[in-house]
Amino acid sequence: MDLEDLLEKSRRLIDIYNEAERPFRDMFAEVVDQQTFYDNPKDADVYFEELAEGEHPRTVDRDAVDNQIFIRDKKYGRSVGMTQDFIEKHTEERVMKKIRTMLEGADNTMRELIMSALEDGYAQGQQLWYDVPDYGEYSFSQTHSHKFEDTDDLFDNDGTDDTAYDAHQHIENAKDELTHHGFSGPFVALISSGFKRKIRNEITWDASYHIPMATGMRSAALEDLELNIDGVRLVESPWMTGDKFWVTQAQNGSPVKIYEDSPVHLRRGSEGGGPVYSPGDLVGANAYGRWGVKNVDPLRAVHVNATNITQS
Repeated sequence: MDLEDLLEKSRRLIDIYNEAERPFRDMFAEVVDQQTFYDNPKDADVYFEELAEGEHPRTVDRDAVDNQIFIRDKKYGRSVGMTQDFIEKHTEERVMKKIRTMLEGADNTMRELIMSALEDGYAQGQQLWYDVPDYGEYSFSQTHSHKFEDTDDLFDNDGTDDTAYDAHQHIENAKDELTHHGFSGPFVALISSGFKRKIRNEITWDASYHIPMATGMRSAALEDLELNIDGVRLVESPWMTGDKFWVTQAQNGSPVKIYEDSPVHLRRGSEGGGPVYSPGDLVGANAYGRWGVKNVDPLRAVHVNATNITQS
């Protein structure tokens, strides 16, 4: 095979990957362009205040220093696995498959980082880093939780999980846990395969719908997610067991922020080993990326373990 052509195709494939839409990332996180930024948690409703003649309105913004968010980036890497012997003995398609496999690894890592940030950073009854503002008739403590261990916890919370509710009602109640803080969406649910089947059983069999798998999404556009329950679009997760699901704000409203210090790129040996300029540099080359992923607002996601679902 032509090694110059191989190098050019490898570069082009990596450039396409770095520039392309990545549906799961773009649905469940927001990419930010700076490592330190200021984030204001959702305030209670804002109103104009009545002023006396000559009186100036008060400044009501929070102190920016209190809301400084720092996203610490980390280095990630994977060997491309190219050797002189491998290049010489295999077809161009087989060699390019190694590049595509490496890029799939980057995608898998990003999905894992997003899920870890979501799981580690949402409100689970811990002391939150800001006062949770009241909203309308709702009032909240600083240990307000969005973790619901069972169906009873999400609904009547009387200590006995003895009442069954429809699967779609679980989605609706989980969404309510976001809207009673004033969040208005868009909303998306990441649901386990088991919970998807419960949802399916509530839909007439002649209905046409598709719930995409998180690992196979082809678009980050909300309108491309066909099933909509009370304003919540559904995506299936291959990672969760049982009847669990998340409901979170989507896209730019997502609590998960990603700072990409360095996109996927090839280096000779270590990250400091210099870029891959010539075909011979592919031998022993490694792929690297530097990303930081952080959940910046614990109230923008809800996790539910649905333990008592009405049998259809």
